[in-house]
Amino acid sequence: MALNEDQPRLGCGRLIDEVWASIDQPPSVHEQTCADCQSARAALHHLVAVTESMRDRDRDDAGLQPGHRVKEAIMMVARAEVRRSRRTPLATTSLGTIDISEQALSALIRFAASTLPGVRARRCTITTLRTARTPQAAHSMQGGTSSTTVVDVEDVRITLTVALSSQVKIPDTMGLLRERVGTIVQAQTSITMQQIDIIVEDLYDI
Repeated sequence: MALNEDQPRLGCGRLIDEVWASIDQPPSVHEQTCADCQSARAALHHLVAVTESMRDRDRDDAGLQPGHRVKEAIMMVARAEVRRSRRTPLATTSLGTIDISEQALSALIRFAASTLPGVRARRCTITTLRTARTPQAAHSMQGGTSSTTVVDVEDVRITLTVALSSQVKIPDTMGLLRERVGTIVQAQTSITMQQIDIIVEDLYDI
């Protein structure tokens, strides 16, 4: 059985999809003389015009625009997809480089911030600059010294956007937040944050 057997056909036997596929092109020789195809093309052109008109109206109508939360959710997904492919080196050893995805590091930073009462982490931007290399001797389980391990010293800076509870003291909370983020990230990844910028963009009631 043909897959297109149940699809609607015009009186001339053509599929409506065949007419639609060439709607942006001049009428074919058959369409120039076929009343069924001419009627279908006119109806499809009308459908295109109505669709474009509705799309333009929706775009210009402020009441139909997505809200801040919807836009933020979309952008978080977009940023996550970009960050998934970006890597931040943690160390370079004789066996290769140890790194972490920017997405995972950003998630850790937001988690660290959210462990502080009255803080809701939102966006996180990470900037990583390689500044130097420090050789360190790696020790074996038996206590001897094995091959040299090279640790990349990274200049990691972040900008974290948060919303705060209206009940907290902002200056005190900023200090605690920087300390909390730096401590948790250093403990989990050995990365020492060189700069932590925090932007308070909203206050909320508990």
